[in-house]
Amino acid sequence: MSTVKKSIGKKEFSLDSLKDKFSTKTKYKADRFIDLGSAFQKATGVPGPALGHLNVFLGHSDTGKTTALLKSAIWCQQNGILPIFIITEKKWSFSHAQLMGLEVTESNGNWDGFFLFRDDFGYIEQITDYMNEVLESQSKGEIPYDICFFWDSVGSIPCKMTYDGKGGKMHNASVLSDKIGMGLNGRITSSRKETTADGKPNKYTNTIVFVNQPWVELPDSPMGQPKIKMKGGEAIYLNSTLIFLFGNQKGAGTNKIMATKNGRKIKFATRTKISILKNHVNGIGYEDGKVIVTPHSFIDDTKEAEEQYKKEYSDFWSEMFIKNGLDIKEGEDFELEGSSTDVDLDGLE
Repeated sequence: MSTVKKSIGKKEFSLDSLKDKFSTKTKYKADRFIDLGSAFQKATGVPGPALGHLNVFLGHSDTGKTTALLKSAIWCQQNGILPIFIITEKKWSFSHAQLMGLEVTESNGNWDGFFLFRDDFGYIEQITDYMNEVLESQSKGEIPYDICFFWDSVGSIPCKMTYDGKGGKMHNASVLSDKIGMGLNGRITSSRKETTADGKPNKYTNTIVFVNQPWVELPDSPMGQPKIKMKGGEAIYLNSTLIFLFGNQKGAGTNKIMATKNGRKIKFATRTKISILKNHVNGIGYEDGKVIVTPHSFIDDTKEAEEQYKKEYSDFWSEMFIKNGLDIKEGEDFELEGSSTDVDLDGLE
């Protein structure tokens, strides 16, 4: 009796079928950036913070971080994105913000405008709970705008345990890791998706901009270099997409620009370095950028840019000199020398 063997055909492999089974098909919105002006972009290679991401302005004191924060908030206002200020370093000035161009009105000491403002937090958990509450309100339709949180500064406030006197730096870092790294980071970055988890159009794109001061880790060996570290631990660094470094790693690395009149000096601007410490959007970033930080904005580190600034704000500077007791008539012209740290105004007509 003969046996007949039947061949069984092997099922043809299909990568598309495999993807349908094991892969998601996620579409993301196009990359967009907050625009801090041409001087900032020339210095860094990037327009500004990335929308839908976590961003950091990192640097030592008086290096231009607050100017960058205010410029970012002004751009958000102008583009219909609701700025939400979380101020924990207690150096905020609405007058300075208004001088730079933030749309704000003042009445009997109360400041109002297209923004939310909180400066009454005692510890980290209060802030992250607040941010989540705001995002929940947005998802319910109670806030019909894109949102950008501005936290100045993230390393200046403890966690609840430290606030109660029972914790320390390790606990602060742990809370930031949990609340930001395993919480808000996902909520913010998922806003870049075109659709929500339930397949509905994702209407809003949300962003966080952190301001942070550093501490400097000493080198391990005599030939090593000091390394800049963020206050509050590594969580913010690890979860941020774009980190802008203002000044040097070891110190501020700034150059004060002075005006001299009748033997008295007034600082009117600061020359500072700006570089990209981390860029996970497109990897681009200059390491040798410089800008001049003025009370109004960033300008190019050139004589031409200073001359243009002088023409645009000559009345402001004349008023400032008068207020500081200098013998100068309102509207009187003066020179700004970009290549010099001291600008001599004596002898001007």
